[in-house]
Amino acid sequence: MPFSKELLRDIAAANERLAGAGVPVRLRIHRKSLYLRCSRLPPKLGHEAGHRYELAQGPASAPVVRRAEAQAHGLWAAVVERRFSWEEFDPNHKAEADTVAAWVERLKVQHLSTGQCSPQTWAKHWQGAVFSKMPQDARLTQAEILAAVLQTKENTRGRRRACQALARLAEVAGIEVDLRPYQGRYGSSQVQRRDLPTDQQIEDWYAAMGVDPPWQIIFARLVVFGLRPSEAFGFELVDQYTARVVDAKSGRVRETKAFHPYWADRWPVVGQLPQVTWRKEYRAKDLTERVRSGLQRRGVTCQRYDLRHAWCVRVSVEYKIPTSLAARWAGHSEAVHNATYLQWIRADQGEAVYRAMALGKKD
Repeated sequence: MPFSKELLRDIAAANERLAGAGVPVRLRIHRKSLYLRCSRLPPKLGHEAGHRYELAQGPASAPVVRRAEAQAHGLWAAVVERRFSWEEFDPNHKAEADTVAAWVERLKVQHLSTGQCSPQTWAKHWQGAVFSKMPQDARLTQAEILAAVLQTKENTRGRRRACQALARLAEVAGIEVDLRPYQGRYGSSQVQRRDLPTDQQIEDWYAAMGVDPPWQIIFARLVVFGLRPSEAFGFELVDQYTARVVDAKSGRVRETKAFHPYWADRWPVVGQLPQVTWRKEYRAKDLTERVRSGLQRRGVTCQRYDLRHAWCVRVSVEYKIPTSLAARWAGHSEAVHNATYLQWIRADQGEAVYRAMALGKKD
């Protein structure tokens, strides 16, 4: 049946007021009923982020329009203040959908569908390390989140990761909780001490592997282009000084540059590679371990990421490449580049920079 012009004007006016107030909820008529429509609500189990919901308000009439407009403001305020509950705004919502397992599943769908992490990272660092330790059938509350945080050892990487994962879970569930005070003092300054190899050590290791050219090529790729161990097999040479690599975990592609360039002139990086195997679902983990053990058996004594750390320091300190560009070539953020990779600058490198820039002397 057609609705009166007055009712339609009331609905249009209400929607204009909601838009002017920055409330992303709209009123609409379907058949004889009035609904609130919104695609910015925490997703129900089985729905992806951005799913459009329509909440029935009753038969379309002027009083229901006024009540629905007020309900729209209340609904969005609950979302913004992180106290939204489907039970409060949807009488047909089942309480079991608010369990730990249900909210974790929503977060998983959101993270994997938007590419925020890989399935392997989710399984190991989110589900395995944090969420699996929570009571799956319990209702997700602030108390359950805090209990999960306190299960971890303070001032550790595990505590920091748990806080980060649980903060995201709370955000998706609309639960207001501040986990920053619980993260502790763990940071990049507490990672294992690294004594990065010198250029001479690197050249000696390369020469010693001359009897095993396939592993010599893997070593050269890591050293010259600053690759992660797991990236050594996803490699394409674009030109003499440029390589295209595929991140074994995320599948993202980037280009990186040769430093020192004269190593790229002298050391082949294309040819027959070692015969190694890996599991498809654990490609990054398995390749990292295969490369680590393969190089260790051939006399390379540094830690598995030391060659990459040395490349980052070489690029930023010796060649003075801007951090934004160096970080892009390395495939990480500027913050990670500065805080994690550049804290292990060797004393002799620092002295060389001082002599060149402050004293005007070159060794």
